[in-house]
Amino acid sequence: MAKENRITDIIAERLSKHLSTEVFKAQALIGTRLVIQGYVQASNLSDQRLIDLGSIDLSDIVSPLPSNEQKDSTGDIVHQRIESQRTFENELPTPCHLLPTPPKSPIGGPHLQDMTDSSSKRRKVVGGLRPVSVSSKCKAGTTNALEELLDGNPHLGLEMPRQLQSDTHKLPQRRKIIAGRPSKAPRSAITVIGSIWKTVYGPITIDPTATFEGRDTSLMLTEHVSDYKMDQNTFARINALCLKATTLSKSARALEVIVQAHWIDCYDARIEILAEENPRLSPTEARMAGLVEACTALGWTQKELRNRMMIWRGYKEIKDAGGWVCLVFTGSGIYSTCKYRVGFADGLLQRLKKIRASLEVAADTLHPNWRQLLIPVGATETQRRYTGHPHHWVVDGEKDAIPLPTTYHQWDPDFSFQHLVQCILDDCWHSQDPRLVCTGNTFTCSECGQMQSDDPQLNKCVCFAVLSSCNNIVRIPVQVARCPHGKNNGLFARCAFERGTAVGEFVGLVTRGIEGVDVMMGGHGDTQYQIYQGRLGNYTRFINHSCAPNAQFTKFVFCGIERILVVSKGIEAGMEITVDYSSSYWNKLDKICLCGESCCRYQRKKG
Repeated sequence: MAKENRITDIIAERLSKHLSTEVFKAQALIGTRLVIQGYVQASNLSDQRLIDLGSIDLSDIVSPLPSNEQKDSTGDIVHQRIESQRTFENELPTPCHLLPTPPKSPIGGPHLQDMTDSSSKRRKVVGGLRPVSVSSKCKAGTTNALEELLDGNPHLGLEMPRQLQSDTHKLPQRRKIIAGRPSKAPRSAITVIGSIWKTVYGPITIDPTATFEGRDTSLMLTEHVSDYKMDQNTFARINALCLKATTLSKSARALEVIVQAHWIDCYDARIEILAEENPRLSPTEARMAGLVEACTALGWTQKELRNRMMIWRGYKEIKDAGGWVCLVFTGSGIYSTCKYRVGFADGLLQRLKKIRASLEVAADTLHPNWRQLLIPVGATETQRRYTGHPHHWVVDGEKDAIPLPTTYHQWDPDFSFQHLVQCILDDCWHSQDPRLVCTGNTFTCSECGQMQSDDPQLNKCVCFAVLSSCNNIVRIPVQVARCPHGKNNGLFARCAFERGTAVGEFVGLVTRGIEGVDVMMGGHGDTQYQIYQGRLGNYTRFINHSCAPNAQFTKFVFCGIERILVVSKGIEAGMEITVDYSSSYWNKLDKICLCGESCCRYQRKKG
């Protein structure tokens, strides 16, 4: 109680300097609140009356600790004071902090007694520092302790090179398909953008130069379907004819949308000219004059044209935000998107603006002739901005994409990268592929039991489409993009990869005996090999490490050859694709992990 009395004495001394008509009489420390009472001065002592002067919150000075509660002789709880580096004199509140209390409540009365009873109850303390238990210290220092153990034991193989290991666990289970008709989800900004990416990476090529002129006899069918047998060659011709007609249809539809969006620009320009030529016309009258002029030329009623203009103006807004590429590759869904304004209130235009450069990179490299559709409207962007391989360009948000080698020139001014479709063998193997598991003319998949073949028409194994269609280069919806937090480049998904599907094969130079660089370790039995992607490989070379990855490395035998695949654990569109490089990569590596995950295991450099 000595410390509490000291507090009240100091408060009394300060109050005497400010209260001229009141005399400090008594105080009571109730919980963390100091209740103050006094007498009003009068000529006769009998006329003096007791009043409440107020109360002061001392929570920053006195803090109740349930574990250290003590009781005095009257049964009141005495709260221990938490020591602070600040002195009482510097921390005492001034009279302006006095909180009024109900008047005419004598000390020890019912009001004060209720406060004492309520404050004497044990209450939960929130916040404050807590001592760390020994067990939690051990948990927090598990990684460091393991590193110290490994550093002190020379027999644990820490001198091995930086090696990436494929996951030996089972493949990620694919999502179960629920029987029944799936419900149609409402379209939103995300679904609209997703449809654009699917069209860009889809099998249909936007080629305005493809026509049926010249009567292509290789595709035209000269007989009715009932007059000949539908053999494999005939069916292949029909498939080619359907593909060409679909290409023409998409190109024609894209041209229609481009012209209609451009018409809105021309209409707005015409309204400005009419307003300048006729200053007396109001803006509404000028628009009506332009509308009448257009209806006369088109042969439509004003109502028909207004309804169409509402949709066409949506085309123009999409074009202004995401460029012409959005109109060309949105597909048939753009009509309903603009008619019902789907996603416009959900940030659609802002999202399109951010991915404009990314869409142009994919469109220019995968559909070289798509910009020719802009010639009829006199657009200036008729020449390709990005040429070469799709992964030769690194996108960076709304900025223009930059060539891949320039992102590595700060470390290697002569850096170059060769994009491969399949692995190539180093000369050290003398044309003997170390990945070969079995030989023969026919191969059976160990997972599904179906026949495997490099010929897509003969292959029956559909475990991973990226392998079964190796002769027909599949457009994988991924892009190389700049990463934050010093990670340089990374691989990002433009469409979702369901759990259990392959993102791609780890392709590079199959070699051995490399040390001091990043390599993928592979092999079976006594045969071991390395796959090096330093200057040649495919897009899997740009997949970063994460301690909480959304993909994994997995071995899979296809046509008797061991392949290392990147398999999705469930990757959403727009996410960075990451894998776990394994501890064999990080041991003795003078780097820190930049994944930023709360479960990161390699946040510190080796000592």
